[in-house]
Parts: sequence; C-alpha cells; structure tokens
Amino acid sequence: MKKTLIAILASLMLASPALKAVEIVPAPVSMKESKISVEMPKKVTVYAVDKDLKKLVKTWSSTLKKNYKAGVYDTPAGLKRIVSDVKLPAVKFTKNAKKAFVALEIDATLPEEAYTLEISAEGAKLCGGSVKGVWWGLQTLTQVLVQSAPSGKIGGLSIQDQPHFAYRGAMLDCCRHFYSVDEVKGWIDMIALHKLNTFHWHLTEDQGWRIEIKKYPLLTKVGSIRKRTVIGLYKTSKEFDENPYGGYYTQKQIKDIVAYAADRQITIIPEIEMPGHAVAALASYPYLGCTGGPYEVRQIWGISKETFCLGKESTYEFLQDVLDEVCELFPSEYIHIGGDEAPRDAWKACPVCQAKMKAEGLKNEAELQSYQLKRIEAYLNSKGRKVIGWDEILEGGVTPSATIMSWRGPKGGIAAAKQGNDVVMTPNSYFYLDYYQTKEREANGEPLAIGGHVNLRKCYAFDPYDQLTAEEGAHIKGVQANTWCEYICTMDHVEHMDLPRFAALSEVCWSESRGDYDEFVKRVQASLVPLYEYKGYVYAPYAFKGIE
Repeated sequence: MKKTLIAILASLMLASPALKAVEIVPAPVSMKESKISVEMPKKVTVYAVDKDLKKLVKTWSSTLKKNYKAGVYDTPAGLKRIVSDVKLPAVKFTKNAKKAFVALEIDATLPEEAYTLEISAEGAKLCGGSVKGVWWGLQTLTQVLVQSAPSGKIGGLSIQDQPHFAYRGAMLDCCRHFYSVDEVKGWIDMIALHKLNTFHWHLTEDQGWRIEIKKYPLLTKVGSIRKRTVIGLYKTSKEFDENPYGGYYTQKQIKDIVAYAADRQITIIPEIEMPGHAVAALASYPYLGCTGGPYEVRQIWGISKETFCLGKESTYEFLQDVLDEVCELFPSEYIHIGGDEAPRDAWKACPVCQAKMKAEGLKNEAELQSYQLKRIEAYLNSKGRKVIGWDEILEGGVTPSATIMSWRGPKGGIAAAKQGNDVVMTPNSYFYLDYYQTKEREANGEPLAIGGHVNLRKCYAFDPYDQLTAEEGAHIKGVQANTWCEYICTMDHVEHMDLPRFAALSEVCWSESRGDYDEFVKRVQASLVPLYEYKGYVYAPYAFKGIE
C-alpha cells in the first residue's frame, strides 16, 4: 500500500481548510483528525491476507450498493423515501498490497470487537481484534466515505474504538405482520450499520406461527394463517380486513437468513413463545390447550387467555420437539422462550394443571409457570443452550442461570440484577419502537401506532445502570430495542419507526458515556442521515426539525 514520494507529496498538497469534520455514530472511544486529505479513489481497493477478511470484503461491498435511484418516492405507509444522488466508489479486493487503498488486518492484542482505523496520505489501515472488530471498523469507514463523497476528499483520521456492551440488540416481530426473506435481510443490513450485533427474531404468536417445524406440519399449514385482521385500534374497532393473512419461513429460508446475518457478524436469537401467546399453536394442535378447543388463529391484537396446558406431559414433549428443530436451525447461545403476558385463568380451571401442581408441591399458578420454565431451561441446557425470557418469568422464581429481558420498564431488570441474574435491558418506556415519536401525532403526520410516546431524546437518555451498584451493574449484559408490528405492516413503516431511534440505541450500547443530546442529533444528521438517504431508508425526520 506504499506510494511513491511524489504521490505522497501530492496527497499532502490536497489538504484543505474547507474539509468538513467527520462525525461518527456511535461516538468512538478516541478519535483524532488531521489536516491531511486524500482524493477518494474511483475504486476502493482492499487488501487482506486472512481468508475470513477476504470474505468480509465481499460482504461489505454488497452493503455499499444503492437500493434506489436518486429521488423522492411515496411509500405504501404514506411516507416519503428520500434517496440522495451521492455516489460511492465500488469496493474491489486486490491481491497486490501496494495497490490497495484500504488494508485490513487482525490484531490479536485488541479485544474481539475492538478496532483501530488510521487514514493517512498512504490510504487507510483498519485493524480489528477479530473479524468482528474489522467489520465494525468497516461500518465506521462507511460513514467516512458517505460524508466524504460530496467533496471527493477523505480527511486524515485516527480512531481507537470498542463497544461497551457485548449484547447490542434489536427485535423484529414477524408474527403480527410478515416480512419477506429479502425484507428481513435488508433490515439485518440496517442494524449492522448501527453496530448492533444481535437480532432477536420473534417467530411465534397468537396471530401467526412463522417457523416451519417438520415434525408438526400443521403449525404452518394452519397456524400461519389468520382468516382476517382487525383494522385500526383493536380495542375500539369492529372493522376487519376480510382477506386471509399468512406467511412463514421454511427451514431452508431460515438457514439462509442465519448465514446472511453471520456474514454481517450478527447473531440471531429465535423466540418461541411459551406458555402464553400460543393460540396459533393451539389452533394447529388443540390437545396442547387446557380445554382442547376449538381454537382459531387470533384475528385481533392484545392478550388471549388461552395458553399451553402445563399439566399435560404431551405439552412438554411438543415444546421439546419444537426446540430440537429450532436448535438445529439457530446456533445462538441463547434461545428466547417468551414467558410474558400468560394469563393463569385456564390453569386455575384445569384439573390436569391442578393435579400437576399438587404432584410437584407447587403453591400457585405462578410457580406452575416457573416449573415449566425450569423444565425447558434444563432441556436447553442439556443441548448446550441458555434461556432468555421476558421479565414475567421472575414472578414464580427462576434459576440463577436464566437471563432476564426487562420490558415493563427497567424495574424487572433492576430486580433481576440485584438477585444475581444476567439482564438485557429493553424497557418499553425507552426502547419500544412501535410507540409514537411525537406528542402531536396527527399534526405531524405519524402513521397509526400502538400508542405511547418515545422520542429520540427519551431513547438517548436511558441509563442501563440506574439504581445499581457496580457489582449489580455487571449483570447488565446489554440493551435492546423492540419493534412490535401489530400496527406496522410494511417495511417502509418499520424503517420509519426504527430510524433514527436505532442511532440512540447504538450509542447507548456502544459508547460508555454520552454527551449533550443536541450535539448527538447534529452528529446523526452529519453521519447517519446521509447514509440513510444514500440507501433510501425511510427515516423519521421529527428530531431534526425539533419536533418532540
């Protein structure tokens, strides 16, 4: 990658006081800029020796391609898709180190996800503690390239960076509304550019079962299709779209998506809901319920009182069989087993459940749910996996090895951390991205949402360690945002709800400390908005207009 002395001098002469400062989100641990600038090459040539890094170059190249031609487009959700006329050079791998503009290396002295990026007159050198570290460094370099494209000049830069949290997650609900394989892949690219490394995939629900289980074909033949769907707010609306709605992912498609995410250094954690949110499964196999049915895939949102029967051994056999196939598809350390919003009415009235409670010495139905959780956890542990569940699983008692996902505000996570359980913070009061982004929703033209109000400022203000000592805080493993899709039925609407709030999530997860909110918004405008418009993402503009 060395240049001749004449070329180096020529590059130095390109230094320009008018060159704009580079902004990076999430904020790096350390960043220094120099007055040196180099011409952006017509092709970004990349050199690497490591075979995994060579593969990474191909993946990075694919993510830099534009999705749409420049222009402004109307979308199905009634939003605007703005696509800039910025052009980025193609990325090409070169076997000749001297011809490379970017050199990639593994530096084993760095932490796994850490990276260093140096841009000088000789080009760029990016080192990572592993392939993961290099990948996150490439996301930073992407922001540099997009900001540099209008001037055609790249400024000198020195960055040392690494994430604060090992778990940086985003959840997509594909049950209430279904997204195609290509749409899911596009969403994975979107979370990757925010340096998020975990995709929590919500795959089973009352309103649709979305994962093929070969031993139980009716789960997709029956459970993936609802006869109709409520229109508007389900609590007040009596209107329905009378068209059947369905869709599911075959095991072949799931393997493809898992591999696609892995190429982008993202782990997918599947969620198989139990014991509640199970109506689609009950409609497929009625014997799994306390009454035996009949059941029907749910057509409205909200919580159903119908749950898996926890007294029948056949229920546990079914759940274990399903998890066997899930574990074959997903290599993730964690399997999410839900555990939320499971009414206990059916168990109270079920003689089989009551007999199980008596036989096991359980005091109440909360302990019955805990019994089910512990059985499933032991089964997953036997397969080398760990369970993670919503904070309701705390109510009947959990083992020390269960990880808690705190959604009903931070309080469940605080309680779990204080008793020694690991926690992923995903509080609805800060990171439920199906909530509205402004107070004056109609006046600001926001599409219909489930309710609530979580603007960018609120997301950015979240403190994962609030009320915890340093010892207790060590149990906070990360932060996640959730996109629930009762009222989000198209990917353009998903993008609108996630962006730019993913930017706040990214910085909360990645940066150990955060600065002034207004300064953060300016950095997002300078670094990520050009990238959103380059890719044609439908981002929400409210925060940039001062609308909250």
